[in-house]
Amino acid sequence: MTAELRPATAADLVEIHQVNRRAEQHDSIPMVTPLEEFVDWLDDPHLELANDTRVAVVDGAVVGYARVWHRPSGEREERVFVVGGVDPEFRRRGIGTLLMEWLLGRASEILRAVPNQLPRYIRSMAFDFEESAIRLYERHGMKPVRYHDELLRDLIDLPDLVVPTGVEIIVWDSDRSEEARIAQNAAFADHWGSTPRDREAWQHDLTGFGIRLDLSHLATADGEVIGVCRNSHFPSDQAVTGRLDGWIDQLSVVRSHRRRGVASALITASLRSFQEAEFTHAVLGVDSENPTGAYRLYERLGFRPNHRSVMHQLEL
Repeated sequence: MTAELRPATAADLVEIHQVNRRAEQHDSIPMVTPLEEFVDWLDDPHLELANDTRVAVVDGAVVGYARVWHRPSGEREERVFVVGGVDPEFRRRGIGTLLMEWLLGRASEILRAVPNQLPRYIRSMAFDFEESAIRLYERHGMKPVRYHDELLRDLIDLPDLVVPTGVEIIVWDSDRSEEARIAQNAAFADHWGSTPRDREAWQHDLTGFGIRLDLSHLATADGEVIGVCRNSHFPSDQAVTGRLDGWIDQLSVVRSHRRRGVASALITASLRSFQEAEFTHAVLGVDSENPTGAYRLYERLGFRPNHRSVMHQLEL
């Protein structure tokens, strides 16, 4: 059996989604990725299907897929994430290796073409129990470099909302989304692996599937945005988790206003919004080595470990 690799097209997205769902079910991945997240590829300002994707085709059917995820930085570092999957019925036939070799080749091509001398990395993420994926990454020279914890809490007995003096917590204001982008870029400047989002990528983020700006919040002080809490909800996950989760996707506070309770207020406001939306739980992710003390903050607010992912990396 020989698999043919070719660029993905819009017409392939349904089959790609089906491959991904079969893989999620087989690997006991605690999520149900909807078709809409693949359709979002079509609007990604930094993705060209012809250059940045491949499908593996056997007898006319899509049995695997791969895409690179790159957003130009120009600051701190340049990184490309590699993403893909193989239908469980077609594993152990070399298709994963074929896709991985293409991913690494394309990612390297992108990074070598970047017109700066910043550090350059290829990265991938997998749950720590995805042993076959981790073996594939490591066979291709990628090393585990970081761990990312998913934390969970129910929406019972919520903490009081305490807002620091001089700070206001407001529901997301789309007229201030550019201020929010600038604040988030500044806040994440000292976070490992983070690079600034440009306007096009930011707008794509704000309109992606699952984004709930009506449940998101901004923190302001002296008329400026100093904190961002952008949230999401993915209703299809309930079929696997048995929960209705509100996701705290992006939480950030500019350095000058940290350690004042701004992050706690943003999280608490989000928990209360989730509760009002009749969700059952809140979920967030955190770098296990986050330098801001975020992990301890989340624990104080009632979050507990649920799953762990591992970041693999190859430096060019």
